[in-house]
Amino acid sequence: MKHALLLALLLSTPPAQSVGPLSPEDALKAFSIAPGFRIDLVAAEPDVRDPVAMAFDEDGRIYVAEMADYPLGPPSGRINLLEDTDGDGRVDKVSLFVDKVPYPTGVMPWRGGVLVTSAPDIWFFKDTDGDGKADVRELVFTGFTEGNQQHRVNGLTFGLDNWIYGTNGDSGGNVRRGAGDGPKIPISGRDFRFRPDYSDFEGSAGRGQYSNTFDEWGHRFINDNSNHLRHPVLPLKYLARNPNLAVASVEEGISDHGPSSVVYPTSKLQERPNDHFAAGHFTSACSPTVYKGAAFGPEFQGNVFCCEPVHNLVHRDIVVPKGASFVAKRAYENAEFLSSRDNWCRPVNLCSGADGALYVVDMYRAIIEHPQWIPLEMQKRVDLRAGQDKGRLYRVTPEGWKPGQRPHLSKAIGADLVALFEHPNAWWRMTAQRLLIERQDKSVANLLREMILETKSPLARVHALWTLDGLGLQSEAFVLRGLRDEHPGVREQALQLCDDRIWTSLNLRSELKRLARDESPRVRFQTAFTAGQIDNVDILATIIDQDAEDKWTRLAVLSSIGKKGPELLSRLPKPFLEVDGPGRLEFVRQLGELVAAGRDEDRLREWLKVLTADATTSQRWRLVALSALGPSLRRSGIKLDMLLEKSGTAEIVGGWRTGLLETAVDPSRDVADRVSAIELLSMLPLPDLAAAMEKLLRPQEPPQVQVAAVRALGTDAAAKLLDGWSRYTAPVRREVLSACLSKPETTEGIIDRLEKGEIRAVELEPQQRDVLLKNPRVKKLLAAKTSDEREKLIEEIYAKVQALKGDPVAGEKVYMTTCSTCHRLHGQGYDVGPTLSSVAGRNQRALLTDILDPNRAVAPQFQVYLVKIPGARDPVSGIIAAETPASITLRRANAEETIVLRRDILEIKAWPASLMPEGVENNVNAQQFADLLDFLQRGQVK
Repeated sequence: MKHALLLALLLSTPPAQSVGPLSPEDALKAFSIAPGFRIDLVAAEPDVRDPVAMAFDEDGRIYVAEMADYPLGPPSGRINLLEDTDGDGRVDKVSLFVDKVPYPTGVMPWRGGVLVTSAPDIWFFKDTDGDGKADVRELVFTGFTEGNQQHRVNGLTFGLDNWIYGTNGDSGGNVRRGAGDGPKIPISGRDFRFRPDYSDFEGSAGRGQYSNTFDEWGHRFINDNSNHLRHPVLPLKYLARNPNLAVASVEEGISDHGPSSVVYPTSKLQERPNDHFAAGHFTSACSPTVYKGAAFGPEFQGNVFCCEPVHNLVHRDIVVPKGASFVAKRAYENAEFLSSRDNWCRPVNLCSGADGALYVVDMYRAIIEHPQWIPLEMQKRVDLRAGQDKGRLYRVTPEGWKPGQRPHLSKAIGADLVALFEHPNAWWRMTAQRLLIERQDKSVANLLREMILETKSPLARVHALWTLDGLGLQSEAFVLRGLRDEHPGVREQALQLCDDRIWTSLNLRSELKRLARDESPRVRFQTAFTAGQIDNVDILATIIDQDAEDKWTRLAVLSSIGKKGPELLSRLPKPFLEVDGPGRLEFVRQLGELVAAGRDEDRLREWLKVLTADATTSQRWRLVALSALGPSLRRSGIKLDMLLEKSGTAEIVGGWRTGLLETAVDPSRDVADRVSAIELLSMLPLPDLAAAMEKLLRPQEPPQVQVAAVRALGTDAAAKLLDGWSRYTAPVRREVLSACLSKPETTEGIIDRLEKGEIRAVELEPQQRDVLLKNPRVKKLLAAKTSDEREKLIEEIYAKVQALKGDPVAGEKVYMTTCSTCHRLHGQGYDVGPTLSSVAGRNQRALLTDILDPNRAVAPQFQVYLVKIPGARDPVSGIIAAETPASITLRRANAEETIVLRRDILEIKAWPASLMPEGVENNVNAQQFADLLDFLQRGQVK
């Protein structure tokens, strides 16, 4: 069940309503657009062919990246330079700027030329003699992963902070400067950014698939095929300060209409060999673009537009602040901003212009799905390159719109560029800032300072502040001015400029104390990060007292606390601790986990003293603060009884054992509290602990509680645990297997149950399969089939399925028992493997191949890893769902996650197979396959 890729669409026959491509003029008539807007053609074939990205340079010329070699080459992509010389809105001059660029995915104007992403490289091309052709070719960076052309490095964007940002396309790489032998920077699981002079290259928060975008205040947004808008919230540079902070994710999906949300196309579904009832969801979301052009009106400023090429449309969201992040709301209830009835229309990218218009890049292809995901027998029946000689660029404008001044900024003097910081259209502001940074024009210093002091535009003040910084002319006085600005956006950006100055400035530190009570949640969020530069516990206590219910601000505070966790706990006001707010208790737990992860016995004793000080009762927060130590103490081997004795808290904590046991068994308590209490009780054993843990192994208990109970019971209870196999859910079974495989006698019990079919091979973790394969009794059961054997098996089952009638109701049950642990469809299941919202159009042969041969094609983001950590019986396995400088998050079936600190990784290795195991056919018969396929193709059962 494969990944619904970027630009994903599987066509088996031409669409009934459109037997071939439409002319540019007829294609224009096929559009539907929001009231008050119009769409016009800017360029079409032969002037533009196979376009995937475009950008305007400082003189209003258009650079277009054209992926002529898609999908399988040979490498023949190009960068074309387009111009409208007579000002009528249509391109009339075309120059082949660079030819034979392998699979170009993005283009960004830079230093009079362009930066181009073309994996494994980023190139700089420039025309120095004015003939419209590049004669400078410089390899800027190399080492990006190649692979599938839809998953390559892309999206270079100049940021407000003077860094150039890009998305890694879900592929990653080990990147170095130029063609030399310099250090390689890994970007697996992360996007990236680099300095204008190429001196620094580093990973950046989030992992976008195709393109990224910034709002006017420097907040970045990305997406993937199914999640059309995500916000990277936590900057990696701050998380890197605290190697003990485990963070599950640095980004948030902000759509209030959810992942794989419904879209409303005007095109008809294309003919397919089977049913297609589940279409109409995001499956190919790409190129999110914040509109900052001003021409659309204030209600559109800051909105995000997103392409959905499978459904031939452009979606619009209204983005509003929510704590430290945002939420994106539909602009229209049952419609889209732009859609086409032409199935060949493939909007793959968007671009804002100097004129305030929104430009749409239409690759215009019949088949845009990569062949890697198309069955061979189907590839023989279709033209994978249909449309290779076509492509269109469109301009969207309000009705009655008139173009403004055409830019000619390449010759503009510094004073004129500074004046553009007051322009309402962000294109002019960002281009002016970029040119000043490129030129390193220090002559504008006084003009920038005057702009900060005199302009009424808060955005102009921000641009001036960052330009001063990028020119190396920043001063404490103007950073202070920014911190005292009336607009929260200016204050937030000025705080970032404090990071390298605040330690030596009493004035800046004083302002930080004031900003800890700022009215803006985003200012307080950034203040929490900046406070980490000076280890100011009082500031952090002030912020968390206001913002404990915001999960991102909690993490910002934790990233900044260093080794002062016990001190922060002591500074929290009594009302904070005595009110059982979920965010407050969660912060206490997270702070305790952070202290324990440091494995510093002095700090741990301080923590115990603080939480037991003036303790007349074991209030809930005290139990949370104590039990949070459990998991890390177990992994580190530090003895809790020793800590209690040395801290003088043994008697007090000993009296809390009953309270901990009550917490562990109380179904009304928070699940995380119960799990931590069980962990701690296993180190503070009670006589009746085993009996209590056995009672927790009931289906009514949350799986996390049952798993913790299994761990508390340990290997000594393995045989007894195995007897309850039939009533366990998947996470509990996984833990029971781990316990049983540690003892020879219970290993034999597992093998007995495998042979009887009571334990299914698909339930085994990769490392558990390895252990069992050493036993000759199970080799026949678990040995993987060769590719030829798999192909024969697929043909055999497909032949049987063809003769059967599927029942989608019965198929839903098969889905829930077989697929839902890792896949999500119509709100059912877990987001571990690829979403299945786009599989309705795949034929049954292709779906069977996906299910029965899951290792045939594994997308990079679904690579399985095995990680050995201290104190664990088995390696932790799963896909890497998130990475930070300090931790990785492994996700496996049922969306169960384990966050592993990097310093705890004893060994990590890639598993040469999909997380979805082979052998489903051993538990699903032909009729059940027919039912399952019918359900997958029909979608949600009414």
